[in-house]
Amino acid sequence: MGKKRIFTSFVIAVVILSLLSIPGISFADLITVTEEEPKYKYTTLPSEKAFIQRASSSDSLVTNATVGITQGVDSNPLLDSSHAVDSYTQEMVDMHYAYPLFTSILGFTKSKFGFNAINVNYYKKTDVNMFNSLIDYNIEMAASDKITVTSGYALEIMWFTNDEDGTYIGNEFNTSFKQFLTRWLYHKGTYRFRLKNFLSNKALDGYGIRETKARQDTRNIFEHELGAYIGENTKVKIINQFYLNNSNYSFTDFYDYSNYRTGGSVIQFFTNKLYGIAGFFYQRRNYKNRFTPRRQSRQKDNLYTVTSSLIYDIRRDTSIFLNYSHSENHSNEPFDQYVDTIYSAGLYYNF
Repeated sequence: MGKKRIFTSFVIAVVILSLLSIPGISFADLITVTEEEPKYKYTTLPSEKAFIQRASSSDSLVTNATVGITQGVDSNPLLDSSHAVDSYTQEMVDMHYAYPLFTSILGFTKSKFGFNAINVNYYKKTDVNMFNSLIDYNIEMAASDKITVTSGYALEIMWFTNDEDGTYIGNEFNTSFKQFLTRWLYHKGTYRFRLKNFLSNKALDGYGIRETKARQDTRNIFEHELGAYIGENTKVKIINQFYLNNSNYSFTDFYDYSNYRTGGSVIQFFTNKLYGIAGFFYQRRNYKNRFTPRRQSRQKDNLYTVTSSLIYDIRRDTSIFLNYSHSENHSNEPFDQYVDTIYSAGLYYNF
């Protein structure tokens, strides 16, 4: 398939899927339910390796495609007090392309577009089984030798196969800049506007009565990343993120909250084939009008997460990995407190 045909097919897919998610012409009532981002429990892609690699300025189509399979054990799939251990299988495909555009008019500019899909199936706790797909398109322009500006759009479909209340279609518009302060130190600022339309559960009005309209969330996200290359084999980055979530689910403004997340990660190459990734993150969530039992105070959550991965490249196109993730949510709402640990291993194939 030629380069123009790949690009044309991608644009058509984005347009069609976007129309399905716009209020008023969706194939089902628009809605929103879940607060968490469950896919992040499972995402550890080999693209993390790109931390240590500088971007190419090639004048040709750049293709990066990966498929993978993971087998894991989750100590608390439902994130509740039951602590019911279960195993899961995950399949993943990630395909991204980059191609230079308008180089004679705007300087070096790249068009980036791609597709990512994750499928997770548990053996017993099947309510959390999900399929997530993401199509994204970005224009990246080199404003100077040290500054890159990016703007883009992403379409997401989150489908909980046994829990339709969680299924949604998301649209995101984003813009960012990245600046190298020195040859080894950079920072990046990003703004995202995200709209989630959920497809089954109806919103509650201020009296707790189901409405005919579906729940819909809007989210304004502000993020700053500071990264440093340390020698040839190490990269460290620190991320601070703040966002506001606002929902039409007006019953006690149940899903309206502010969220602050901070943390960092490091990637270390031990040999040319063996490398590791480790991270620690803290997340604070303050609910607007959701009160704890007996309305003593507004709910506040503190989530701590530790992650680590060890990856070995068997060949240039094949990698095996081990992952570990541990999360603890401390809340003044007893029902929302939980501890969750995941052990997983798998295989990636790049082509």
